[in-house]
Amino acid sequence: MNASIDVDTLYRHAHAGDPEAQFQLGRVHAGRQEWHRARRLWRDAAERGHAGALTELGLLHLFGIGIPAEPRAAVALLERAEAAGGGEAACQLALLGWSDFYVRFDAPAMAARVRDAALRDFPPALRAVALLLARMSGADPAAGDACLARAATLGDAVSQYLWGRRLRARSDAGADTWLAEAARRGLPRARALLGDADPAPPAPAPAVDTLPALELPCPGPSSTRVHCADPLVETWEDVYSTEECELMIALGEPFLHRSVTIPGNERKLVEHEHRTSSDHSFYTFQEDFALRWLQWRMVSKLGVPLANAEHLDLLRYLPGQEYRPHRDYLPPSAPGNSPRPDQPGQRVHTAFAYLADVDAGGETDFPLLGVRIVPRTGRVVHFVNLTAGGEPDPRTLHAGMPVLAGVKWLGTLWTRQRRIRDC
Repeated sequence: MNASIDVDTLYRHAHAGDPEAQFQLGRVHAGRQEWHRARRLWRDAAERGHAGALTELGLLHLFGIGIPAEPRAAVALLERAEAAGGGEAACQLALLGWSDFYVRFDAPAMAARVRDAALRDFPPALRAVALLLARMSGADPAAGDACLARAATLGDAVSQYLWGRRLRARSDAGADTWLAEAARRGLPRARALLGDADPAPPAPAPAVDTLPALELPCPGPSSTRVHCADPLVETWEDVYSTEECELMIALGEPFLHRSVTIPGNERKLVEHEHRTSSDHSFYTFQEDFALRWLQWRMVSKLGVPLANAEHLDLLRYLPGQEYRPHRDYLPPSAPGNSPRPDQPGQRVHTAFAYLADVDAGGETDFPLLGVRIVPRTGRVVHFVNLTAGGEPDPRTLHAGMPVLAGVKWLGTLWTRQRRIRDC
């Protein structure tokens, strides 16, 4: 059915039993947060095997939108949608595999699913495949380019930005047309790179009709340096490419807000002069397959499952901003900080990636250890928050030094003693 069809016509077709009209009308009601009406229409379309309606119902059950969350029911609906040809459903099932709970962690199966989703024209899957191919040994770069260009054509702002960056690196005259599209869709990173240019719309890219078998590569750092053995503080070099860093920034920058902390003996998060950055936590419904893959690569070196990691936190420090000396382990009052086996427990590891070089300042300082680390794109800093006996280690006191020039970007993961993610 034509996407520009008016709502009155949608109503007529939907009540006549057209599953595509029921699906589209359900999306209209969902946009108004009329979840009961949306669910009723999607159920009718799902009974006729409509992949989009099955996917929407699965996502409502997965994230508890308008109804209590029921992840197992969600997986069943998404599997039906996948069988009906739903690319989004296939990609969502692949993403759930990272948590190894409702969907088993099976790297070949997850790679096959995201490949299928890309061939079904789902933009985040196309974007993920483009990044996977860039890391796969022997992969044809043209295949990754085709995926990213197609995702850009389909209106994915992050893909438009990344594709524009790739083209700029090749001095391709078409780069700014894609950056302009991303900027028009509200991506700050694209607007900053584009400047005042306002080029004409770009030419569309064709659908991707063939892809090689995929892997989930986990490249190691180019080198590792131990700055302190006890407590362990180390850096890993070149963990992430510039493009992978830009993906993290582009996905989270539109959602940044003033950072908060728990000062002293407080029991709630508040804004405080000790921490003046901005940040954004990527919760499950905001993540995509590529972002999970990047997180998995960070925790894999720690020998920790991704299910034990808190959600990725994107942080930005502008000139003058800082995080004064603090420790990452949690106070006893923090949610989930309990020795009970059904609770995640204390923070064990801190691992964060510098996502951009900083012109001046912004070092990470460990004042009790005599260690100070300079930001560098793709570098990961890792340290252990607990002693060998499992107690909080006060020697891990550290600070984000004030940025003197430029902007500091971090992607941070904290791991817990036990599982914290099921989805």
